[in-house]
Amino acid sequence: MRNSAGVLGTIVLAGVMAAGTTGCSSGDGSAGSDLTRALSTLPASAGDESITYIDVPTARKLYTKDRKQYMVISGFGIQERTQLGYTGGSLKARWGFDDKDVDTSLMVGNGSSRLSGKFDTEAVRRAMSKHGYTATKTDGGVSLRKSGSTAVDVSDTVRVTHQSTSPKLPLAAPGRTPADDKAYTAVSACMGDVYEATFYGKRQQGGRVVLSGIGGRLAGDGTSSEKLCALTSSRKAAERTAQALREETGPGKAYAGTKVTVGEGDTPLVTMSWKNSRESSHRPMANNQTLTLLQAMIK
Repeated sequence: MRNSAGVLGTIVLAGVMAAGTTGCSSGDGSAGSDLTRALSTLPASAGDESITYIDVPTARKLYTKDRKQYMVISGFGIQERTQLGYTGGSLKARWGFDDKDVDTSLMVGNGSSRLSGKFDTEAVRRAMSKHGYTATKTDGGVSLRKSGSTAVDVSDTVRVTHQSTSPKLPLAAPGRTPADDKAYTAVSACMGDVYEATFYGKRQQGGRVVLSGIGGRLAGDGTSSEKLCALTSSRKAAERTAQALREETGPGKAYAGTKVTVGEGDTPLVTMSWKNSRESSHRPMANNQTLTLLQAMIK
């Protein structure tokens, strides 16, 4: 098994940087939902990595409503917005777009990202050229490169960044995708109608867990909650996974009193849900806190 602390440290970084994906899913995690459509834009190799999804318009509204509760998603899943939050400056001036141009955000692995929305490619080219990037035309868009900096490709509807340690994300939809993977289908359907979600890639799970994820959902009254879903390799594995999670929900623990449920079938889903609040452990995408749950499942 891979070192869980190192793997999950990368996952936490990805989740925090990516906080801020697109609007609410329109389905139940099945074919046709916003989450499934987002997954279908990624190459199949992305399924081995952590994937963070955010409905940006929804994240923006929630953050405006309650900045403390939704502070983790204040970056809206846009790496450059998160960076400028520390250094200052204008997203539009530095990169040629802003968060209002983005509908959906995805981050994959150690820093690669895919934003969908509406982009002015000429404005992007001008802004980035002023900061030393060289632009060349590519199929369907513009490639921008600068030695020692993250590579960027942009079209009228998609902007992708590439890191050498993560799968390259194309502008156009690839052939096979994580949406074709039964494990992703099962965990997506389990999480349901989400406005943000983090999948902990298949190669990053232990032998008992095939794939796990945590997704944020909105109720009719505007309150939000998180749901953890873990697809296990066997019923015995499910029971052991559930027991590990229950040890993290006892008295004095951050998720004390949270119910853990084991589903049906030979490879059951193990689930637990909790309401969001301003407490650090109960904020949406509180990856630094939910890390304890993930470590418990795969150790």
